[in-house]
Amino acid sequence: MIPLPFQVERLDMKPIAPKLKITSIQRCSRANLETTRSEFELLVAKQEKRLRNFIIKHFRDENAVEDIFQQTLIEAYCCWDSFRGDAKRATWLFGIALNIIRNTARRSPQYKFHFTSDEDLELEQAEGSDPMQHCMKNEFSIKLESAIGNLPNDLRETLILVVQHGNSYQEAADILGIPIGTVRSRISRSRAQLKSIYDLYMD
Repeated sequence: MIPLPFQVERLDMKPIAPKLKITSIQRCSRANLETTRSEFELLVAKQEKRLRNFIIKHFRDENAVEDIFQQTLIEAYCCWDSFRGDAKRATWLFGIALNIIRNTARRSPQYKFHFTSDEDLELEQAEGSDPMQHCMKNEFSIKLESAIGNLPNDLRETLILVVQHGNSYQEAADILGIPIGTVRSRISRSRAQLKSIYDLYMD
């Protein structure tokens, strides 16, 4: 059985993650509690790895990732009965995560986008056999991450969902709550802005 990030039997229990308020937990309904818990745990078991990777695309600070992950699970559990069925449960879950990511980024601008550290680059180069290849790869990664980080928020979020996280256009549209045509437009605009970097290193 997948452990929940909080005890559902007692509503006065504090969640494990720091800084999480129990007000959201107090909204949980006891109706069909066991069924809800079973369905919830099944969803978490299937999506935990993808959800963590999705959050890491936006934040590399371990504490921030864990806080957002657990806040997402708490919010999803407490709002389980409000799911309307317009999209897949997994898409709905990622939509909750994205809203929390946005709120966290607004409150903490230093977490807005991750740039590769010198230590990460040194470790990656030490593990390889071709210094020139790693030099080019690292330079490309730095410039690409910088360019993605400087994209407008709407373009960056859509690009991460589709290109980096592998969601379909329809899934991204459902998560973002926008028409699929808007997703296509944002991806096209993102790629146009990043094209000069691809051309420089991929020729």
